[in-house]
Amino acid sequence: MTNYDNLNPKSTGRAVSGVIIAVLAVIFAIGLTLAGFLAGRATAPAQAMPTAVVVVGAEDDRAEAQAATGSPTAPLPVAAVSTSERPVEPSATPTPTIEPPTVEPPTAEPTEEPTPTIEPTPEPSLSDESPLTEADLATLYEAWKIVADQYDGELPPLHKIVESLISGSLRPLGDDYTRYVPPDIAERNRQDQQGEIEGIGAFVKENDEGLFEIVRPMDGQPADLAGVKAGDVLIEIDGQSALDLSFDEVILLVRGPRGTSVHLTFLRDGEPVEFTIVRARFEVPIVEFEILPAEMTGGQTIGYVHLTEFSRTAEKSVLGALDQLLAQGATSIILDLRDNPGGFLDQSIAVADAFLPKGVALYERNIRGLSQVFQTYDGDVAETIPLVVLVNSASASASEIVAGAIQDRGRAVLIGETTFGKGSVQQINTLSDGAELRVTIARWFTPNDNSIDGVGITPDIEVETPDTLGGPDDGQLMRAIEYLLTGQ
Repeated sequence: MTNYDNLNPKSTGRAVSGVIIAVLAVIFAIGLTLAGFLAGRATAPAQAMPTAVVVVGAEDDRAEAQAATGSPTAPLPVAAVSTSERPVEPSATPTPTIEPPTVEPPTAEPTEEPTPTIEPTPEPSLSDESPLTEADLATLYEAWKIVADQYDGELPPLHKIVESLISGSLRPLGDDYTRYVPPDIAERNRQDQQGEIEGIGAFVKENDEGLFEIVRPMDGQPADLAGVKAGDVLIEIDGQSALDLSFDEVILLVRGPRGTSVHLTFLRDGEPVEFTIVRARFEVPIVEFEILPAEMTGGQTIGYVHLTEFSRTAEKSVLGALDQLLAQGATSIILDLRDNPGGFLDQSIAVADAFLPKGVALYERNIRGLSQVFQTYDGDVAETIPLVVLVNSASASASEIVAGAIQDRGRAVLIGETTFGKGSVQQINTLSDGAELRVTIARWFTPNDNSIDGVGITPDIEVETPDTLGGPDDGQLMRAIEYLLTGQ
């Protein structure tokens, strides 16, 4: 609608232009400082969150599995090599996180590891180490001045422009895990770490088409009770298309306070299905374990341990489960890492250590000369008991570290599907406005020096993942039992 009260329309454009340019000048100075910081830094070991699978639901004691390198890490010493026989002392600096494939496990992408330390943003200035200069930004200022003066439409809020500029400037890196996380989504992630999650209760991932796909609903939680199934692809949230939304934006819209409802439309076998789901708060168990029913095992006493994420309590929970299963007479173990989006690095090494004697668990390297070795040690409870590990395409990050170490060391066979392929670690930097800048600082390699990133871990015996995990209809689980009974 034309505003006839303003007899000089250009004056408004110039005023807006002036504000935009001034703000952009400051923002880009900050951005360049960060760029300089990233260009010159030598980083360190890391902190779950990829996760690639995200929990769209509440879990009271969840620490975001965001460091599947899962280890928030401190700046790593350049060319530091860990060959000591003693475990590496935890770093006091912020630990990088293995970003859940996505990403997030859950938002993994995504624990109870100390939350990454907030790194204060330096005062706006252009670092000598920055790849950009003031002159490089001149065209950008020029372009936005023209937009502010001439654009026939409403300009977006300045913070949206800034967020888009930062996100867009990261794309040439070609790394999906080095990314900018807006303040509202970053705050949600921080709440996840405190267990303050409320939602529909489903494990989700971003599929090959970039769409939001249900990995599986959590048993007995709102999504499951409503009839949501594995493989459902979300296309609409409360009447709003989800096709053009980012993964983080979808998670933000699907979650919400308990007792409130959300209307979701999914594609199932090419046909739309709709659900109105009342959100709830609930706890996701980190470890589920049992002696499998005798009718499934031919009377053998086989213990089953399902680890859902590498939170800060993963090691304690797995060791507790193993102690109880061994006390009940378990003669072999099935370790289930399916749909596990990752978590903290130190927890992945500790869990691998429970099953492995002394030796290499993982190599970490980066282009700045970092070369670090993570080890396992003798003396743990499950180093010799017959073992099978289950994995699938949603096993990511820390899960792949454990699976890769066990496979390369010849400790057990892997059964299932090729894993997600999330083999990088991200440092989480909290910006002054509460946003986060997640930067890939290193890559992970298995004991046989095989890269995990973009490749994943190929199982020894390939079996397709069933619609429902557990029970006699779970083909992967039944194949694991067969292997333990027959040795092939």
